Amino acid sequence: FSLSVNPSSVSVSRTGGTATYTVTITRTGGFADAVSLSASGQPAGSTTNFSPNPSSGTSSTMTITVASGTVRRSYALTITGTSGSLTRTASATLVVTK
Repeated sequence: FSLSVNPSSVSVSRTGGTATYTVTITRTGGFADAVSLSASGQPAGSTTNFSPNPSSGTSSTMTITVASGTVRRSYALTITGTSGSLTRTASATLVVTK
């Protein structure tokens, strides 16, 4: 399987903004197992959720809510999908603005 993220970049307000991404799981070679998703690189104090997680389908929605007062800058996100011994990653950007 492979992972991709759309959109590749989302801008949110630092006053509690929410960013939404679609994580696509491309299943190849008969791969049908559930994929557990996680993310790293998001701002301290933010919350990140995937729905569904784990995903047995072809996509999951990742939502990141930033805490009020989060530092304004770009955050490089790494989304990781794991199934058994297989691990795949995809990248995205979160831009926190005024």
